[in-house]
Amino acid sequence: MSFLSKAGERFKLNLKRVPKFRLGQYEKLQNKSHPPFLRPDVKIDIQADNSIPTDFSKLKYLVGDRVMIVKGPKKGSICKVSRHVEGNGYILDENGPTNTVAIPKMFWQEGQKSHIVTYPRAVSGDNLRLVAEIEDEKTGQMKTVAVENLEFKGQYYDEDYKKVLKYRTVKGQNDLHIPYPRPDPKEEGQLCTEVDNVRERTYFVESAVKSSIPEDALLTIRNPHSKYRRAKLTKLDVKRLTPPSMPLSETRKAYWKEKRELSKLPKVNITDEMKAFLGAKIREHEKVKAKQFEEVSKL
Repeated sequence: MSFLSKAGERFKLNLKRVPKFRLGQYEKLQNKSHPPFLRPDVKIDIQADNSIPTDFSKLKYLVGDRVMIVKGPKKGSICKVSRHVEGNGYILDENGPTNTVAIPKMFWQEGQKSHIVTYPRAVSGDNLRLVAEIEDEKTGQMKTVAVENLEFKGQYYDEDYKKVLKYRTVKGQNDLHIPYPRPDPKEEGQLCTEVDNVRERTYFVESAVKSSIPEDALLTIRNPHSKYRRAKLTKLDVKRLTPPSMPLSETRKAYWKEKRELSKLPKVNITDEMKAFLGAKIREHEKVKAKQFEEVSKL
């Protein structure tokens, strides 16, 4: 219903305005309209924003974190987070739960040879606990524990992520910091610059008039067949580029008419006699001003 105007959008279905007691009907309708292999594994609040946040404190578990499943058939399994899904869901590695469904041939992916497909099932964040290595106060050895809840407090600059992050701590014991998983190293390309040479200046402008780019290389930078590089403008383009002419009042019209008539009058050339006369008048004026200045300074 994109054809509706701004005023007509009130007739469009807005799930945020649907009463709570009617949301179950829409969820049932959504499940009926989707085949089993397309239904979401995590219960999604259709009235909330289910997009994946970018803030680490809202994600809670990051890609690469070790987590333990506390509910379901895989209870007690320790897995690693592979990616995030909408609705506070997490896809785990091969140790996590999976779904086996039959997929019609019209939905087959490239290289698929069977109707039966097994794929990882999303797990809600409420059914996971973060697994961390914490030093034992008595023995001094590292032990593996499952953290019930997390808190994000304070700030520090992370060298690997290249941004300011909040400390991830155990709730109730803020002195126990749990480090974030390290991001995967990025491969350096041919155009990358080494860290030690980033601030070293290697280009100097030689001319403010002549371009430093060779003419043969311009075609690789600008597309010669672009629609914005046409040699001729259409009537529609000319109409869009021409500003509308504003109506002039009678007084304005008379002013421009007088300006045009004055521009047609012959121009008078200043002769040497005129220059000498004007110079004498200017000198007399300067003498009068100098005399007045002396009289004022004596007061």
